[in-house]
Amino acid sequence: MKLIFTSEDEGKILFRKLEAECFLLGNGEAEVKLTSCPDKVSVRTIDSFAKKVARKLAKEKVTVAYLITEAGTALDEKCRESKVLRMSRSEYMFKLEPDPDREKEPGAELLLTNGVEEEEDTIIVSSGEKDVFTAKLRPYSDGMYLYGVEVREDMRHRGFGKKYMKGVAYAFRDSRIYLQVGSPNVIACKLYRDLGFEVDKELCYRII
Repeated sequence: MKLIFTSEDEGKILFRKLEAECFLLGNGEAEVKLTSCPDKVSVRTIDSFAKKVARKLAKEKVTVAYLITEAGTALDEKCRESKVLRMSRSEYMFKLEPDPDREKEPGAELLLTNGVEEEEDTIIVSSGEKDVFTAKLRPYSDGMYLYGVEVREDMRHRGFGKKYMKGVAYAFRDSRIYLQVGSPNVIACKLYRDLGFEVDKELCYRII
């Protein structure tokens, strides 16, 4: 097995006919996503892969690693049979399609700035001086990935999240927007569905 880090926190894993991307998340955690996998990969091969990945990442001081699969795929079914992997959680990847005719949300003016301590292509979104609402976006796949969505603690449960999310949807109406949320988080999932987001896929996280 080869584990090659191409930058400080991104790596490529090569193992037999399996290839994966590895992302160091900090705090002793990492995510591993298979990018190339034979259709008829055996459970034994997956278990062997997981064990060796765990040993390799231990040298990087990683104590918890997650293998990510898309729910319902052949690989996901094999992972369910694994004696090594343990299901951790599942999350929905939501997608909002572009709509140049999307209407502006009254009173949801946003400030957009390039990330100062982030990657150069990260956009930081805020609601102005009060910072009631903050979020981040970065290029992803064929659109933008929205993350770090937060409403100031003392301003929650007043509709600001929905209001400013509509503002984000308007500001980036020419782009496809993706975001990820835990599938058990019923309230957040309902909010995003109400805003027009649709589930693109369900991702399963398993502890290696």
